[in-house]
Amino acid sequence: MLELITQMALCLVVALLIGFLIGWLFAKALISEDCNIDYDELTLQEDEHNREVKELQLRFDNLKKALEKQEKKNKELKSELMKKMILLQEKEKELKEFERVLVKAEETMDSLKKKCKDNNI
Repeated sequence: MLELITQMALCLVVALLIGFLIGWLFAKALISEDCNIDYDELTLQEDEHNREVKELQLRFDNLKKALEKQEKKNKELKSELMKKMILLQEKEKELKEFERVLVKAEETMDSLKKKCKDNNI
């Protein structure tokens, strides 16, 4: 009877070890498969992110070039504007001087007209 209980206990221990071993191997296989799927997905995501980064870098470079071109054009336009402002200031000075001469000429003409009237009266 003791022998029978010992054999039954031994069979239960062996069955327990076999079940544990099968469960452990099955879990390892599933984890390995999950890791492979995750690795493949991560690789695809990495490729997609790298493509997006390259597109954004290209877009950034194009925008940077456009900005530099606009800044250069802005400097050129400012330079032209300054030249035109200087010319306008010079023209304004000339006009003021011409206006002063005209006023002086009118005053001279008025005084001459007055003298002529005074002499004719």
